[in-house]
Amino acid sequence: MIGIAPSIDQRRLDVPGIVLTAHQPEFMPWLGYISKAVMGDAYFVLDSVQFAKDVFQNRNKIRIKSDSGWQWLTVPVLDVKKHLLNWSDVRIDKSQNWKTKHLNSIYYSYAKANYFDIIYSDIEKIYQNNWDFLIDFNVHIREYAFKKFNIHIPVYRATDLIKQGYDISGQKTDLIINMCKVIGADNFVFGSVGRTYVDKEKFNEADIQFYFQNFKHPEYNQTHGEFIPSMSFIDLLFNCGDESINILSKSSGDVI
Repeated sequence: MIGIAPSIDQRRLDVPGIVLTAHQPEFMPWLGYISKAVMGDAYFVLDSVQFAKDVFQNRNKIRIKSDSGWQWLTVPVLDVKKHLLNWSDVRIDKSQNWKTKHLNSIYYSYAKANYFDIIYSDIEKIYQNNWDFLIDFNVHIREYAFKKFNIHIPVYRATDLIKQGYDISGQKTDLIINMCKVIGADNFVFGSVGRTYVDKEKFNEADIQFYFQNFKHPEYNQTHGEFIPSMSFIDLLFNCGDESINILSKSSGDVI
């Protein structure tokens, strides 16, 4: 078992024992993803499960000036229509000029934002790497997001733990309980959709408490008119800079 110390972050979920949060890798994740991570003492990147194309694993939203008010940024991937692929096997389709399209979209969307110069330079550097696998690109973006929101809990990739001999098998509740056992977690924080599949009896038998995130999306001034929620985290950073931490903190830590 991996020993974990309780986080001293004031945004941590206020319960006794060790708290685990986890999520599949998301591309340019939204604020709810980041808010859930800071509630725990450790965070698992669940990259050992099957990849699902065109949800939020290889795309996310940015705010733009248009009738819809937003657009997708999508990373093209190979072979996912032909095969059922685990996360660690998903390759980026380098034949498409997606990096330039992404950076152009981000540039024209946020060029007039208050913190454009700082954030765009950071994002541009991330895109300049020659990524082969989507997981590596997503993990690097997640690391950037955690840094900008001052999140310093230990992060583990499920595939790395499996290689080290830890049991991270099963589906849904069984998978989560096995993850908790790896670090001796007494608590697990689900996203809101966890209520659709959680097996309460199994958690009781394992003596693990579970909670469901009750994320209340913060509102802030966006560059293009009326506020639209559920954009990528970079939308908040472009518009609010270092104040983003305080803005998101006001919506963190609430569970059902």
